[in-house]
Amino acid sequence: MLNLNEQPNLESLKSFYEVAKTGTLAETERRTGVPRSTLSRHIASLEKELSAVLFYRSDRGLTLTQVGRIAFQHSENIFKAAVDLYEAVLLQNVQISGPMKIIASSGIASIILPKIISRIHEVSDDIQLEVISTNSVEKEAFQDADIAIQTYAPIQLDLIALKVGQINYGAYASINYLERVGTPNKILELKDHCIVGSMPKTLENLITNRWGKDILDHVDVIKCKDYPLIWELVAAGCGIGLTHLNHGDANPAVKRIMANHGSLTLPVWMVAHPDVNTRARIRLVFDFMVEEMKLALRY
Repeated sequence: MLNLNEQPNLESLKSFYEVAKTGTLAETERRTGVPRSTLSRHIASLEKELSAVLFYRSDRGLTLTQVGRIAFQHSENIFKAAVDLYEAVLLQNVQISGPMKIIASSGIASIILPKIISRIHEVSDDIQLEVISTNSVEKEAFQDADIAIQTYAPIQLDLIALKVGQINYGAYASINYLERVGTPNKILELKDHCIVGSMPKTLENLITNRWGKDILDHVDVIKCKDYPLIWELVAAGCGIGLTHLNHGDANPAVKRIMANHGSLTLPVWMVAHPDVNTRARIRLVFDFMVEEMKLALRY
């Protein structure tokens, strides 16, 4: 008979919650310091209490069952409520100051962020900001950052993520390059041109899905992962490169090519760790940047 007065052991529920976020006992042990044997015991105990199987078990790790997903959602609410309690009691008088680390792709970091960061003082004058510019925002790199701006939706269940818009990409070359080498009008004609840059995986997948993988099998390439340098190489006449449409169109020294093929579009996500709700400084900056990014991407 169902007894609605019974409650699961919170220690077991916490172990289940942490394992559900990582997908493996080993990774959970590394993050929390709780031994794998204890985690396994807690999960087995919780499954017995709930009379339900919470995980599919395989050599690759643990995957939530349908019941497990329901249990995860409720456990997340329970621990969020506990966090909210601490926030309400302990963060009343926290000063909005201290270090903060933001990671973004080099294109977003160099084209969009400067104007936004110039107004960060509107949130606080006492934030020591560090901006990391990278070719692609990877999961491992984000672990050490407070906020990430990336072009794919995070797959981790526990992250705070908001889609703030999209970026439209086009191919550009300098006018003197096009006068010297010629203007390609078809995808296959790119083989006769130099391609500048090294694109993130999300953009690479977008290109191959639309035009096939052969387009990336290019001999004449100047490989570079630093966006500002890539754009300087394009503007100097070294070859063809991709950039945001509003950025490329604003430069009179370059010209968009193959516009008849349309633009490539990637979503933009603002991502933060779950503790953004317990850290007033991070929360304020995150909310500020979400609104600023939405404005910046309205073109």
